[in-house]
Amino acid sequence: MSVVSSPWPLLSRLVFYTVAAFYAYGALVHILNMASLTGFAWPAAPLKWQFLDIVYLVLDVTVVAGLLRGAWVGIAAFYCAALSQIALYTLFRGWVLDVPEPFQRSGDDLAYLDGLVAFHIVTCVAMGVAIAARPSGTPR
Repeated sequence: MSVVSSPWPLLSRLVFYTVAAFYAYGALVHILNMASLTGFAWPAAPLKWQFLDIVYLVLDVTVVAGLLRGAWVGIAAFYCAALSQIALYTLFRGWVLDVPEPFQRSGDDLAYLDGLVAFHIVTCVAMGVAIAARPSGTPR
């Protein structure tokens, strides 16, 4: 009788690595924002945007490092980042976008925020499935 191993641990690891790659990209975007390389001068940006860049850079790096190491801190940071961004881009969208005229966003940028909400919802579900499929008691 042969033992067939479950593909779920491998698929879970794949989800973790894929989410880590997306969050590495997010960290890069925050770094580029801070370097004023994304279309606006970061020192002149609204203070709330600067604050959010710093907070999400820290969270994104924590997600990447944690998920790659299979540590629970990566999972916790992921849910903190994802759920807070869903809230920011839905419930608190008016606050995020209430900025001086030079920083007003176009319709395409607003649609991008809707895409980010969908992305975070999908990754929350995928991570939930990946976590549930892991061997009991381990984040790896």
